[in-house]
Amino acid sequence: MNAVKTNSITPEQKFSADVMLDKDFLLLPSGCVFTDEQLKDLADWGFDEVYTSGNKSVAAPVPQPAAPGAANKNVSGKMAADIDAKTETVDVNDFMSDGEAAKADSKKISPEPKNSTATAAPKEETDSNEKSAAISSEEYEKAKVTYHQFAEYISSVYTFYATNKSFKTQEIIQKMSELSSFVRSNRRHVLRIISTPEMNESNFLVNHSLRSTIVSIAIAQQLRFPEDKLVELAIACMLHEIGMILLPPQLYLNDKPLSQPEKVMMNTHPIVSFNILKQANFSLNIQLAVLEHHERMNGAGYPRHVTGDKISLYAKIIALACSFEAISAPRGYRDERSTFEALIELVRNSNRQYDETITKALLYTISLYPIGVYVYLSNGKVAQVVDVAEGNPKSPFVQVIGTGTEETPFQVDGAKIKIMRVLNKNEVDDMLKTIKKMAEKK
Repeated sequence: MNAVKTNSITPEQKFSADVMLDKDFLLLPSGCVFTDEQLKDLADWGFDEVYTSGNKSVAAPVPQPAAPGAANKNVSGKMAADIDAKTETVDVNDFMSDGEAAKADSKKISPEPKNSTATAAPKEETDSNEKSAAISSEEYEKAKVTYHQFAEYISSVYTFYATNKSFKTQEIIQKMSELSSFVRSNRRHVLRIISTPEMNESNFLVNHSLRSTIVSIAIAQQLRFPEDKLVELAIACMLHEIGMILLPPQLYLNDKPLSQPEKVMMNTHPIVSFNILKQANFSLNIQLAVLEHHERMNGAGYPRHVTGDKISLYAKIIALACSFEAISAPRGYRDERSTFEALIELVRNSNRQYDETITKALLYTISLYPIGVYVYLSNGKVAQVVDVAEGNPKSPFVQVIGTGTEETPFQVDGAKIKIMRVLNKNEVDDMLKTIKKMAEKK
């Protein structure tokens, strides 16, 4: 790898290979552009050099939002129809760089840096047997227990503040460090847990905060955040809705869309949360993340309507994670959509609300077919996505269900067996009821 002086890099430049902070930490995936904020962060953190084996180039101008009804140029023009059909013909190649698309299609996935915190990608088809050994119902059930423990902890944090107007800061730091480690060690189980209907039934603020925090951590781990930054991000996301408890509960526990006056009041919660954390002496990074988590890249957010590189990095991650959670979780006035539908909506990003690098990290973290979704295969069988193939978001690992015996997970390859479509909510409910009845008869 060659050393590149950070002061020689300008916004909108990109490299044809991954850019590393050092031998262990990935700064930017190949083909992703540098932003003003990233370059400022490098300077603030004292990084004078970064390392890459790729060549430098300038990104093409970013296309403007398409007019209503026009095809989105950032993703394949076929995508809108493909999404409606829920078929595998959804094409993410336009969202990936040319080199990444070629690697995904050929399955020649680059090895992870040594000591990387990310799960190593399978190097060949036979690795599916090794992965299947790690995907056990026992481990999944243990992860569910731990998940509920974190939910109970977050509930206790919100309750303690409501009654005492203070936080146990050191305890929060320790718990968020533990949550980061939990997500890293149990990523496939955790992402499957948060996609299951039974996990949507707990307290709204607690459930939303935990699910969003898990997704934020997973994104940051994909971007190879150092541990202290992961913990800081996790604290910010866990507490980003703390101001809600000072607002009338009917605003966020409503079973119908908010009226305009209610929306105005609701939109004050980032400022309320910011003031709470400022008074509690949390770091400025955490305060800004909470204040800006509803800001959008195109300036359409609130409360300050800031744009692009004026939004903090943590806030950009939390914004995407919260939107992913909000789309895929039920609300009183509408049913939830699948995590697949949530991801596709965010990847399309038709209004250019979200940072593209962070959106790309989400795609590679959970794959085009997120862990937990049920899919119909080309061989006529139904399967559940149980793991992702790192570097190849279109070809996850799936496990056939409904056979009465535990099947060995395998990776769909598009040539032999491919995903035809994602099952809708009614199909999933009917299928799970049938499986439950079959199990009760035995």
